[in-house]
Amino acid sequence: MNQAEANVHVQFVYDVATRRVMFVNSAYETVLHGNRVNVNEELPGLLARLHPDDQAYLAQYWKLWVRGQMPDEVELRLLAPDQPEQWLSLTPYYQPTATGSALLAGTLRDISVSKHYQHNADSFNTRKNTTLEILSHDLSGSFALVQQIAQYLQGEVQAAADSSVTEMLRVLESTSRNSLKMIRDLVNLEFLTSANTDLMRERVDVAVALQPILEELQRGQSLLGHQFDCHLPPEPVYAALDVNKFTQVVNNLVSNAIKFTPDGGHITVRVEPCPGCVRIHIVDDGIGIPAALQPLLFERFTKARRRGLRGEETTGLGLMLCKTIVEWHQGTLTISSTEGQGSTFTIELPRL
Repeated sequence: MNQAEANVHVQFVYDVATRRVMFVNSAYETVLHGNRVNVNEELPGLLARLHPDDQAYLAQYWKLWVRGQMPDEVELRLLAPDQPEQWLSLTPYYQPTATGSALLAGTLRDISVSKHYQHNADSFNTRKNTTLEILSHDLSGSFALVQQIAQYLQGEVQAAADSSVTEMLRVLESTSRNSLKMIRDLVNLEFLTSANTDLMRERVDVAVALQPILEELQRGQSLLGHQFDCHLPPEPVYAALDVNKFTQVVNNLVSNAIKFTPDGGHITVRVEPCPGCVRIHIVDDGIGIPAALQPLLFERFTKARRRGLRGEETTGLGLMLCKTIVEWHQGTLTISSTEGQGSTFTIELPRL
């Protein structure tokens, strides 16, 4: 048995001129559950099992492949009755022939298990990061209020000489201040850690990728006193995302909206499919950003950083990192804001 026959991945050679599979190894029967002797007869049925959302996407890659403009690895999904989606990764090869045609070879790997694990990991990270943000704002507001009351009482209370009241108020004020800093440092560390890991993009439905974080935020904002709405397109819209990093960006932008929107204010996340791109808008009706500060927002350690309405600190790195991560996705991040009326941050990404 040769190396190709022993390989656990499906390997095949397709002749473009005859439109027939010339060779497929035995892994075809294990991975795709067919009979390799009848592979050409089974091919139409196999293609019919392609996920509907992947068909147009793969057709574009096929046009490149037959011209020798080999794309990178392509991920696709196969459907079967009463079975979970089967995820496959295709590595394409191209060999021109003396007759002017070509042989297309490829390796198919079943990546269903790794996709399942990645989905669970992304869901866990989304819930963890969103919960941290919600708790940080909730606790920050409480600690900031305690700190302010302690500072006020320190100036108002006339304690007896032998009383411990003055020292107790000092401890209360410093403890609240240090707790605020610890909470924000923890959240900032999570974001910085995420930003500094390698980018792992995959083709995903943007609405499906964002839905867990938006649902968590929607539940959390009812506790924080804001009205939070999200609007997702009814049809799938695909983009190449590192889901963990990208949801952190949306989380951070919503966090900024919370910081500068008074209690009872509105925050909205809207996903819009557009020709060739997808746009995500994060809209609030908070205090807005002065025009003079807007050109500085995305600078490292920007001078535009301000305390939140509830005393939240800022490192001046958040928006710069958001913009960097969006640009790693070949996208753009822009701001539109009017002081006293609110702000809109817009992410635009290439659509697949």
